Amino acid sequence: MTKTSFLRSRWFEDIPIGEFHVFGSYTFSEQEMIEYGELYAPQVYHTDPDAALDTRYRGLTASKWHVCAIWMRLMVGHMENYARGVEDGRRNGAGVRVENLNLLVPVKAGHTLTFSHEIIEKPAKVIRGKRGIIRSRNEIFNHRGDLVMSFVIDILAECAPT
Repeated sequence: MTKTSFLRSRWFEDIPIGEFHVFGSYTFSEQEMIEYGELYAPQVYHTDPDAALDTRYRGLTASKWHVCAIWMRLMVGHMENYARGVEDGRRNGAGVRVENLNLLVPVKAGHTLTFSHEIIEKPAKVIRGKRGIIRSRNEIFNHRGDLVMSFVIDILAECAPT
């Protein structure tokens, strides 16, 4: 990983409310769900396909945190590509708050999810005189068009020098 791989292309002031990105799609496999569950979410409905049949989910499901981890991987990859070639020293993108993180529909093996992000607000608060907050709504839809997960996240963006 190079020093420039986390740079972003715009100052806080340049990022418009309403900007929308689709980070990509991802298909969950049973083996991956089991491995993630065994490491990070050891409930039977994340780790044992047979025992999961006797749970409220009626089968193996991906952990909410597994879905979030895939969102993070796709978001970072998308934003790194978006900022490719920018080498001016800005380092935007640190998340400072997540709210209303809801998994609405179980994710099963073979489900393909699509991950999106829309900037919904830029609160006036400036942190330490040099970073503004970008608030975004993030939504994840399955292959049937059902909203699977949604959350709001606040991300820091560097303000333009005065």
